[in-house]
Amino acid sequence: MNRLAVESVLQIHPEAKVVVHFQNPPEGNPDWEALKRKAEFHPIELDAWLRELPGPLQPVGKVLEKISASYPAGRSNVLRYLILYREGGIYLDFDTLTLQPFTPLLGSPAFIGEEEVFRCDDDRIAGRYTWDFPIMAALFGVSYGLSYLNSRWLGNLGALNAVNRGLMRLWSARKLNNAVLGSEPANAFFTKALELIPSTEAGMRFALGPMLMNRTYDDLAESAVSIRRLDKDVFYTIPPSQTFRFFYGPAPALSKEAIAIHWCSSNHRQLAPKLTRAVLEDPFSPYSNSLYAQLARAIIARGI
Repeated sequence: MNRLAVESVLQIHPEAKVVVHFQNPPEGNPDWEALKRKAEFHPIELDAWLRELPGPLQPVGKVLEKISASYPAGRSNVLRYLILYREGGIYLDFDTLTLQPFTPLLGSPAFIGEEEVFRCDDDRIAGRYTWDFPIMAALFGVSYGLSYLNSRWLGNLGALNAVNRGLMRLWSARKLNNAVLGSEPANAFFTKALELIPSTEAGMRFALGPMLMNRTYDDLAESAVSIRRLDKDVFYTIPPSQTFRFFYGPAPALSKEAIAIHWCSSNHRQLAPKLTRAVLEDPFSPYSNSLYAQLARAIIARGI
């Protein structure tokens, strides 16, 4: 599934330079080896990168030293901002699929996408609970249960999808996510993000990821001209709390605006290793009519 993220980019943008930045590469992994024939593989040279940073950004290195080895997501968050600051380009998580060209976005100095998340989530993670939390949590729970039941067992009924969309308008809020990012080198937005990292609780989940992106956007006076904020349908047409909809039941319709999808591997740690090429291509697999399997089969059929 990680390989398909890269293959999908190369099929949409065959002339693109695709770089995989890595540490601790897997041994004997055939998909990793296959990608070496199609993409550039660059080991992360963190010490050199940090030495090149201007003085105000030097404290980023100390934050990286403190991030636990058991929290690779936190380290990955910082590294992607460093790479975009140094090199520019488009950053993609390994749990994405590219569906359409990024070309319409390339005239922007930077871009980032919104997603629909639980409106009380930042407070919950920080241990703060407002008076409306029980109400929002109940609405979220009903929405999740209804959507899962509809996706897994009821055939993706349009009426229930409409009810779910109505519930989501009550419990959700639009926030920025960092699974898909684009930027010119030394863009003001990612410069500001790096400046804010030392004052961030690096060990708190999401603090260096979506929470930092939203904090940066709010704190940077010129955010509106430094970075283009995209509607949730461009990268996150299915909310992160309901990404099971990629894998179960009849495929939901994707927005015509969708340039990429983020299927959120952290939600599917047990399922993802099972979705081998053989399973995705099997017409009798329980996942065969899912949205992810349909998209994956199209990528495989074009040749990988």
